[in-house]
Amino acid sequence: MSVRTLRTPIAIVGGGTGGVAAAISCARDGVRCVLIEPCPWIGGQLTSQAVPPDEHQWIESFGCTASYRAFRDRVRAAYRNGESLTHAAAGERHLNPGGGWVSRLCVEPRIAHAVVREMLTTAIDSGAVTLLQPFEWHVAETDADRVSRLRVRSRDDGAEIDIEAKYFLDATELGDLLDLADVEHRSERRRRT
Repeated sequence: MSVRTLRTPIAIVGGGTGGVAAAISCARDGVRCVLIEPCPWIGGQLTSQAVPPDEHQWIESFGCTASYRAFRDRVRAAYRNGESLTHAAAGERHLNPGGGWVSRLCVEPRIAHAVVREMLTTAIDSGAVTLLQPFEWHVAETDADRVSRLRVRSRDDGAEIDIEAKYFLDATELGDLLDLADVEHRSERRRRT
């Protein structure tokens, strides 16, 4: 099987919340990118990890980006438009569908995934974002301490793609790209005093 090459200004490795946010920002700024995710769902903690989005008790008033506010609004709209809600829940301005106390927005992973996909749809349809999913990364080439090429493999059919990019963003949960590429990097843990 031959390996095709895909060239892009930016390659985002990891389709969790940070990777998706980076892809949306690239598209908004008119920069093409490739978003690579090994799992069947994008959205990371919000979807496949089934973790509430935040524990910020004042999130409805401040401390939120426009994109994150749009995500929260779309989740609530998805419940109001497609799920059966009690009369009391339907009237709540800041609906918390799961009723959890740890977050002001506890939602089912399937709803969060549908909303994240919807938020990327325009960018994908326009060609601004190429989503490779489920693809795993397994070979990284470097030029000094910069990643220059990444080989990814489809988990569905084994097809391989070489990705060449001006910039590679490691948006994985554990710094997978940095480790795979063996580029010089540093991770600090600050001691509490």
